[in-house]
Amino acid sequence: MRLLGIDYGNRKIGLAIGDDEIGVAAPLEVIPNEGELTIRRLGERVHSEDIDGIVVGVPLSQGGHHGPEQLEIVRNFIGRLKLQITVPVFEEDESYTTAESLRVIKESKSKIEEDAIAAAMILQGFLNK
Repeated sequence: MRLLGIDYGNRKIGLAIGDDEIGVAAPLEVIPNEGELTIRRLGERVHSEDIDGIVVGVPLSQGGHHGPEQLEIVRNFIGRLKLQITVPVFEEDESYTTAESLRVIKESKSKIEEDAIAAAMILQGFLNK
């Protein structure tokens, strides 16, 4: 199954791609969050790239910069996304993925944007289950 991983942010959204047969996720890109336009574009992308499912990171841990408000915002996004697509949408805990992605960038001197790395970590966590 070909999966799209999403690290949702109010200003930008990290994307990753993965496959459950090989069990590997890779960062893809970061796109601006333009509300409904972005949701429509994600729906088009799911169709054009034969995506079989979407994994969205949700802030289940109540610490750091996440709180119940952010969880509500992300779940609202998921609800709107489900109206645009026909593939299943899964939730995966995104706790600490931003901090971990920053550590990976620093240690590896990567040029990949942190939100795309966070999306890959979210998706990889889902694939590892």
